[in-house]
Amino acid sequence: MDCGEALGYVHSIPKFVRPLGNAKLGALLEKLGDPHKELRFVHVAGTNGKGSVCAMTAEILKRSGYKTGLFTSPFIEVFNERIRINNEMISDAELAEYISLTAETAERHGLEVSEFAFITAAAMRYFRDRECDIVVLETGMGGRLDATNIIPPPETAVLTSIGLDHMQFLGDTIEEIAAEKCGIIKRGCTVVSAPNDRVRSVIEKAAEEAGAELIFCDKAERKPGSFIYKTWGYHLSLRGAYQAENAAAALETVHVLREKGWKIPERAVAEGFENVSWKARYEFVAPYIVIDGGHNIDGIRALKASLAEENRPVTLVLAMMKDKAYELCIHTIASAAQTVIAAELDMERSLRCTEIKRICDDAGVSCIAEPDPERAIDRAAELAGANGLVCICGSLYLAGEAEKILKNKGIFNF
Repeated sequence: MDCGEALGYVHSIPKFVRPLGNAKLGALLEKLGDPHKELRFVHVAGTNGKGSVCAMTAEILKRSGYKTGLFTSPFIEVFNERIRINNEMISDAELAEYISLTAETAERHGLEVSEFAFITAAAMRYFRDRECDIVVLETGMGGRLDATNIIPPPETAVLTSIGLDHMQFLGDTIEEIAAEKCGIIKRGCTVVSAPNDRVRSVIEKAAEEAGAELIFCDKAERKPGSFIYKTWGYHLSLRGAYQAENAAAALETVHVLREKGWKIPERAVAEGFENVSWKARYEFVAPYIVIDGGHNIDGIRALKASLAEENRPVTLVLAMMKDKAYELCIHTIASAAQTVIAAELDMERSLRCTEIKRICDDAGVSCIAEPDPERAIDRAAELAGANGLVCICGSLYLAGEAEKILKNKGIFNF
């Protein structure tokens, strides 16, 4: 297979395979040489902030001299983003090689796994073959039944902010969702958790039952371009009102790793926070354009808080998926804008722009329906003018599309 054929193969694999669980993935990994058993991990679950915490932690470990794997999802522009070593994406040739190897192994032994489990297996073999010292591993949407939970006890299990999302799979209440996320807690690991006040007791119970040490982060104080946590202060390249909490989780993770013998100099921590980058998380791609992929109510509220601090008139380019709690999300974020340009994506899950406009109209917010994302962005830029801010938000799929559009226009990373 070449890379295009390999990715076509991956995308042809079912999203879900019954029975749920990792029995077949375990068998596939065994045939691949059990690579996950030769690796060490930082395992990160949660509803919001997982990717940012992973990016910060991986950057710090890389700058400490460790060969650091990073496994995340979904991707924004190219699939290769999901599998990295020292922040370098897997090449097209390597991606084709490891997808081909995993496919041949699965087919030879009649092992049908889900798409996410398949790429997890391929990544494990890649990280093992490239002799990573440690892998920062982000769960998919869950924890207990997540494919990444096939790993042995990690160096630390990290729980970022937990809220309501993927309720059709994880549970109807935040307590049920938290219990699923806590499935990554294993005996012998240390757990670092964001404050998670609403589900603190759920996390405490899971850690106690596993016999795992538990550390809750304190509140971090955010300042322009920096944060203060307990007695430590660092510059932070990631913008957004919510990133101080994520940085605190990364910092507590560093302290746990140090206690377990990992040599992480203070210089690496400072440089890691100052230089980390993460796509579509309150990412300014131009002085007047910010992209944010928040797509659940907690993420939308965090985005609204960040926009409020800009003290500039905001024009939104907004698209959402119809399997989200879109009405509440739209009402919440639309109130932060002077005008909303409602867009949509060429996919079945995408909410129609006319429905977004209906909700905005009902809320008394000026809204223009423009289904084409590129024309929506152009219209927003015109309306924002010289002093305004364009915020592209509501969906990671829209974020990826917007990044491609803006790169083609030569408007990116000022």
